[in-house]
Amino acid sequence: MKKVMIIGAGGMLGISMVHEFAGFDIVALDKEDLDITCYSKVRQQLLKHQPEFIINCAAYTAVDLAEKEPEKAHKINGSAVGMLASLAKQISATIIHFSTDYVFDGNSTEPYKPTDPVNPINVYGHSKLLGEKLIKRSAAKHYIFRISWLYAPHGKNFFKWVIENDLEEMEVVNTQTGCPTSALDVASFVKHVIENDPKKYGTYHFCNKDSMTWYAFAKAIIEKASMHKKIFPVSEFPTLAQRPAYSVMDCSLTITTFNFEIQKVKMALDNVIIQYENLRS
Repeated sequence: MKKVMIIGAGGMLGISMVHEFAGFDIVALDKEDLDITCYSKVRQQLLKHQPEFIINCAAYTAVDLAEKEPEKAHKINGSAVGMLASLAKQISATIIHFSTDYVFDGNSTEPYKPTDPVNPINVYGHSKLLGEKLIKRSAAKHYIFRISWLYAPHGKNFFKWVIENDLEEMEVVNTQTGCPTSALDVASFVKHVIENDPKKYGTYHFCNKDSMTWYAFAKAIIEKASMHKKIFPVSEFPTLAQRPAYSVMDCSLTITTFNFEIQKVKMALDNVIIQYENLRS
């Protein structure tokens, strides 16, 4: 059985990974167990456990706060990731890392391919792009999966906010278009990658099929959860960080390389709602 280390195991994506890999030989480390910015501690854990695969779910994800804390964002999403990749190379482990649709500027009118030019327009996007570059520079065996608009039945995310806030009426922006992506689906896909490793290392896109605005996604959540909240579209919502207006990603290379069928947004949402209700019961 392949030995897998999950870093950032207490976060939204990490929790999904730990659940998905329950039958594997795993080492799950959350931020209390491991500070990924500390070279000696990361090295100690890798040498101790000698994982074949390292799934890095640790990240600085506060997009707006990153505008005020650029050094912290770049340290966690950038330099720490590069250090992890270099150490992974030393023990011949494969690193699986997650980047973002926010490496693109949003000026496209067609889904972004992994080979399209990057041009982040906020600090968070810049920090994630730095992580990508440092992984490549390390020459470690790696898969970088750019994911978008991540949500789950657990943790802090847009889905949970729509379901759990006390507002009877909500205003949601309708001028940003992307692909809401279930963390459950990302975890299922990564398990498939590890079980069927094609060793075709590089950068890929993974997001659920069908694009929509945040407003349309909020409406879908309310409808599928059989709630009666009213949602109104707005063209602007004041935020510190600028967001790409269009960040839809083309996943065709992922589908063909890994022989994996990606679910549509609404089917993935159904599964998240079922899991959410199970957690509450």
